[in-house]
Amino acid sequence: MCAASRIGALNRQGMQALSEGNLANADFLLSQALRQAMNLGLAGFEAKIRNNLGLVCRLRGRIDEAVAHFSAALAHLEAKVGTQHRVYTVIAGNLDAAKAEAATRLLH
Repeated sequence: MCAASRIGALNRQGMQALSEGNLANADFLLSQALRQAMNLGLAGFEAKIRNNLGLVCRLRGRIDEAVAHFSAALAHLEAKVGTQHRVYTVIAGNLDAAKAEAATRLLH
């Protein structure tokens, strides 16, 4: 199996774990996928995985990490496909939601 296939498989397994509510395993698998994508310089994979990892971090209450992952994903996408892409809009929405949650937590 090539490196890109392994990274894709880790990403899918991480999202399956997320859908099953196994946040710790999702975090682990997606972190592995991210590390491998970064080591190979696969920015497209990195953006997708960072978004997914941001979702996991947000659900685990690690809002600052979620914001960092969403922001990095957007930076990669902007460089690769611009800001008008549908995926960019979805991730921007995830970032806005995480920032709103962070602001709400500061008020309480």
